[in-house]
Amino acid sequence: MAPRTKVVLVCIPSHVGIPGNEKVDELAKLALNQEIHDNKHVIWSDLKLKVNTHLEQLWQTDWDTEVDNKLHEIRPNLKERLVYDERLNRNQETVVSRLRIGHSWITHKYLLKGEQQPYCTACECPFTVKYILVECADFLLSRQK
Repeated sequence: MAPRTKVVLVCIPSHVGIPGNEKVDELAKLALNQEIHDNKHVIWSDLKLKVNTHLEQLWQTDWDTEVDNKLHEIRPNLKERLVYDERLNRNQETVVSRLRIGHSWITHKYLLKGEQQPYCTACECPFTVKYILVECADFLLSRQK
């Protein structure tokens, strides 16, 4: 202590007899005997990346277990984004999207009309966009052009 420092002692009364304070003292003493948990506060911005990554992994796992999912064939990895040619107008983008998901008037009008699914007359395979664009031998010359 520095020379000539003045120290003053003050008597502070205990909580005894003050309503509510005795309960607080009792709870404080109980807390001293409890196991200490190291509660660390985490800032949401630090946690957000971990949470999003975990959710993406769960979604991908669920996506991979889908049976007969034609969209999975087009986009097996959900993190990969579909890239469109910026020169396409809205109508062209719509056509490309419908072809990618396999929905077209030719292949799906039977659903709207309540008819049976059409089959290729030459191959007897279901008439789908993928079948027309990739598999059918009858359209081979058109695909090559």
